[in-house]
Amino acid sequence: MNNAILRYKLGEIDGDHLTRLGRQLEFARILECDSPRCYRHSRNKKVATGVTCLDLDNTTGGFILSSGDDGSLSLWSLDDRLDRSTNVLYNKRINYVARSQADDDVNSQPFKKRVSDSSEGPRIVHSFETKQNKFRMYRQSSSQAASKIGPTEDSNVGQGHRFAITCMKWYSIDNGMFFTGSNDCKLKFWDTNAFECVQEIDIGYRLNQIDIDTDGKYVVAASEDYYPRLIDLRTVVSSGITNLSHGKMDSEILCCKTNPTKPHIIATGDAQGNVKLWDLRYANRQLLSLEQQPSGKAHLRGCNDICWDSAGSQLASTATDGKCCIWSPFSPRIPPPTQIGPSDPMRNRYRKRTSQRLLWIDTFLAHNTDYGDLQIFETHRGKLWNKIDLPTTFVSIKNATHKKLTSFFTGIALQRSTTNSTGIRLFLGTNAPSMDAGNGSIYEYVANYL
Repeated sequence: MNNAILRYKLGEIDGDHLTRLGRQLEFARILECDSPRCYRHSRNKKVATGVTCLDLDNTTGGFILSSGDDGSLSLWSLDDRLDRSTNVLYNKRINYVARSQADDDVNSQPFKKRVSDSSEGPRIVHSFETKQNKFRMYRQSSSQAASKIGPTEDSNVGQGHRFAITCMKWYSIDNGMFFTGSNDCKLKFWDTNAFECVQEIDIGYRLNQIDIDTDGKYVVAASEDYYPRLIDLRTVVSSGITNLSHGKMDSEILCCKTNPTKPHIIATGDAQGNVKLWDLRYANRQLLSLEQQPSGKAHLRGCNDICWDSAGSQLASTATDGKCCIWSPFSPRIPPPTQIGPSDPMRNRYRKRTSQRLLWIDTFLAHNTDYGDLQIFETHRGKLWNKIDLPTTFVSIKNATHKKLTSFFTGIALQRSTTNSTGIRLFLGTNAPSMDAGNGSIYEYVANYL
């Protein structure tokens, strides 16, 4: 690092290059962390809940969301709890909502029948502002719903999803709102301050992945339907939902990502291995389809995650055919992709185990594998650089082989800012309990300083 600072003072590199070198050094130190901090996602200690997604608030870098396979949500404030015995700051859970139990409550009380009422109940207007937009959203009156079904429990119960949350994203320009998608086919909009759902859209199909453009104008959703969905946040109340394609499509959409520098460009991957780019400026038409010879597709089997680099010029894709590739889709003549690592079908053999498989970190690409580790590759060489294994503090079970096959990293999040006192941090969620957390765990990796 001293050499990089000297080159900066001599004018050989600019400030952005120096910042990238600093992040790379911090990231290398993170991998030396042999005792990550451990947090439990769920408050329910009686039921084992696995973590499904993590997402860090990149507008301030001060909050992180975690979701569970039971439909629950937790909001954490970073460095908000002081351990007075060691004078060390830890993350603090500041909000939590449990799995939706509305239908369960009805089923558990068969003598309380719903009132037959075909008329739509009163709607509550929920308005709130972010830095650039004002939102007016509508939801069913909770008081009338309670009168139909019977007495309700805690106000937080019933706000979460009914089934596992499969995808989650912060609003891109303000942390006052975030979005979740689930196997219950619902896309929910959340007010962060109140930590409650303020808008719900029934997509009709289980959601695989969602993303938000950098301008905060729309949400793109990949679902079991054959068509990517575009939800315009400016007209969501009037059902501003459109499909990206007007032609015939015959494969489930597994992943979708917006370009970080070209918000009108969206990339999608489907179950047949196709990776397509869409341009919103031309009636949401398909811009191009990435291909490898002789198959004429990006991958031979389902592409279940894609990831742009920070400049938005390169796109990484991974699929169940065992290949991970980097594409340059905006080159005048699209060159063949650079393969990352060897072809390894066992590295990515579960099509829907998690929606978070790839994370681009400057010159590194992190791949959440089905071996139960996080493999990190150098993007310019395409070779394995390092990896992070699952912590060894898992609760012991009788069948060690079963333990190895069922314990994976699920959520991934990276705090990229180096302006805080801790430096960059890596958060990894798991679907397995640990001795420290006793439930689905969130591990925090920080740099080791000697």
